[in-house]
Amino acid sequence: MRSSSRLNSYRRAGFVALAFASACASASSDPAIRDNVEYRDIRGNSVAALVASLDRLSIADTEGHRFYGNTHWELRWNFRVESEGGDCSISSVDVDLDVRTTLPRWNPPPLAHKDLVNRWNGFSKALKTHEDGHRTIAIEAAREIANRIGKTAPTRDCERMKQTIGNLADRIMRDYKLKERRYDESTDHGRRQGAVFP
Repeated sequence: MRSSSRLNSYRRAGFVALAFASACASASSDPAIRDNVEYRDIRGNSVAALVASLDRLSIADTEGHRFYGNTHWELRWNFRVESEGGDCSISSVDVDLDVRTTLPRWNPPPLAHKDLVNRWNGFSKALKTHEDGHRTIAIEAAREIANRIGKTAPTRDCERMKQTIGNLADRIMRDYKLKERRYDESTDHGRRQGAVFP
């Protein structure tokens, strides 16, 4: 069976900027999410031609396995602290999430067989559903980091707070890395969702 899709997601433990605020601000806010969908056009008027075109445009992961769809996301965060009365506390948190999804796209020629069009449409829809699942996990990670950093308890040591937040964010990222791996395992990289062609 040909591979249909697989996450090739890069998680970068975002940077932490430590600064001192003169006035208290909201401790957390919703992550800023930027989506970008890149379509790779394929051509053909038969199963064999479409598969050959898909294979040429497939995406390789770090182990050399090739897949038809891909979701790549990067998460960055920074925070500000307020120092008052000898205590450091979180005054604001900013989290930015960039999600880039790559999908194949086929515009059927006028004489394309109806069965071929239907098979493609089913595959394309299932592949997008699978990649959307990775996007959802990325958004959950961004929201959890924003919420958890915003709830960090005050401390008298600003450097310790910085280290605590860095460790917290790294732990959250590891948790979501595992969640994505289990998602791919449970869906067989989208195959169980119907992302198989032909």
